[in-house]
Amino acid sequence: MRNRNYRGLSAIGAALLLLAPVPALAQADQDPPNPLTMLRGLTCSFPAATSATWTDDGAPAARTREQSMRLEVTAIDLEDGTAEIRATTGTVFVSAVLSGWSLYFVENAVGLLNVTTVFAQEASPGRFKAVHSRHGYLQMQVGNFISEPSVSQNYGDCAPVE
Repeated sequence: MRNRNYRGLSAIGAALLLLAPVPALAQADQDPPNPLTMLRGLTCSFPAATSATWTDDGAPAARTREQSMRLEVTAIDLEDGTAEIRATTGTVFVSAVLSGWSLYFVENAVGLLNVTTVFAQEASPGRFKAVHSRHGYLQMQVGNFISEPSVSQNYGDCAPVE
């Protein structure tokens, strides 16, 4: 009989613990606000790049180099999933996708896919780590020239702009 009372009290105690509010623990488990959700514009600088080609035997060969590339992202609208990217080649309209703690800008054209990713992690105060990837291929042959896929990735950071 004594064991039954303890079991009953244990069950009641466990139920009360489950129902009791625990604001301190709940607050500790919450993530801080995602700074990428507030962005309306960015200026990005990519000082390093890697590109790849394929050798005659089909093996990929990567080459990393210093390369200064800048671009500006404007009119970021996460609700509509749109933005504009301005670079040396002009302005293009892109898709803007927020997924977790990364913001992706995707340009898709014939034979081309460019993706700029901005991470919600600071590279330095006020600047987010970022990567710009380009992938392109248009199959063609002119005389002895046969086109090759063009792939590269640039590494740098972006600063928010109002």
